[in-house]
Amino acid sequence: MNKYIKRSGIIMTVIFLFFSLMNVCGQTVKADSPLTSTTFYQAYMDIDFVAEAHQSGLNQEIAKFLSSKESPLDQRAAVINAIYSNWNEWNDRNVTDEYSKAIYGKPAALLELKNLRGDELFVLGYLKALDHYMYPDPYWLGLAREALPDSMTVELIYSLVKSQESPEAVWCYMERLFDDDLNKDIRQEALDIIADYIYLYKHDQPCQDAVSELISNSIAMIINQPEALIYGQLKVVDPDNSTVAPYVKNGTTYVPLTFISKSFGATVYYDKKQEEVTIAHENLNYPYGKIVFGLTGTKTKFEVRNGRAFVPLRAIATQFRMQVYYHQGLIILSKGITLNPKLEYDQFLANKVREKIQPNK
Repeated sequence: MNKYIKRSGIIMTVIFLFFSLMNVCGQTVKADSPLTSTTFYQAYMDIDFVAEAHQSGLNQEIAKFLSSKESPLDQRAAVINAIYSNWNEWNDRNVTDEYSKAIYGKPAALLELKNLRGDELFVLGYLKALDHYMYPDPYWLGLAREALPDSMTVELIYSLVKSQESPEAVWCYMERLFDDDLNKDIRQEALDIIADYIYLYKHDQPCQDAVSELISNSIAMIINQPEALIYGQLKVVDPDNSTVAPYVKNGTTYVPLTFISKSFGATVYYDKKQEEVTIAHENLNYPYGKIVFGLTGTKTKFEVRNGRAFVPLRAIATQFRMQVYYHQGLIILSKGITLNPKLEYDQFLANKVREKIQPNK
């Protein structure tokens, strides 16, 4: 069975029993998020660097400990967790660059990722995620995950970061932690602390595998292809016009405005006299839940091809707050699922979506 989609009933049974046997006393209230509320550093307070990080934050000695390949990975994770635990308010920070300048002499953005070890990518990736916890970028942790595929510590932190995009999915994201293929390089007490929080997100619905989850929560199209995958259903973009399909013009990807909008559940109004298209939806990132596209003027512009209105992909995706994946002509718009074409695992997931649209390629 493919290593990426291995899911067994035994694993799910273990998870269910694990959480069911936990003693959860009193009434509980969900905290901020899985990423910011799982204070597992408490399981490592016997480690001097963890205690110091909790008390004082990042300093030169702690930075050296984090950068050393001799430092156990779980202890480094606990140190990072502790650094961010001593602030009363969560807001964007730049501890990553403080650390990067202390160790590498330059900001993180100037580092050559290909020259970094997996454990270095892990440290930087976890720092970056906590620096910008509202919208964490899982890319660096994804690279660490590829470099250290057997580490439970890496998988744990990666899962917490991914669940920040969709906290209600954290129950399922943690499933792989109980895979026997992973090296349990983290203390049980730390896992228990995380489990105490994740229990708040327990639900009765069965967890989907990663491919099914992506397919059922996304819209996918391929450049110059008239078919699209809409939340798992293969449909023709325009049954009345087989020439309607996404295309690229001068380096910009265009998608059919009406089809995309209606797929998101929006209402579309066309004013022929004003040559305007109005999209209305309560979740639009625009005043009054409406956005107007025009052929001319200062409004967000659309263009006409084959008798249909098209807009730049990013223009419409941003308004609906959708994550965009674009690679080799494949477009995936998803809510709460970030894919990066530079990561092998994300490419695997995306190609499974592609196969649904182009089964013979």
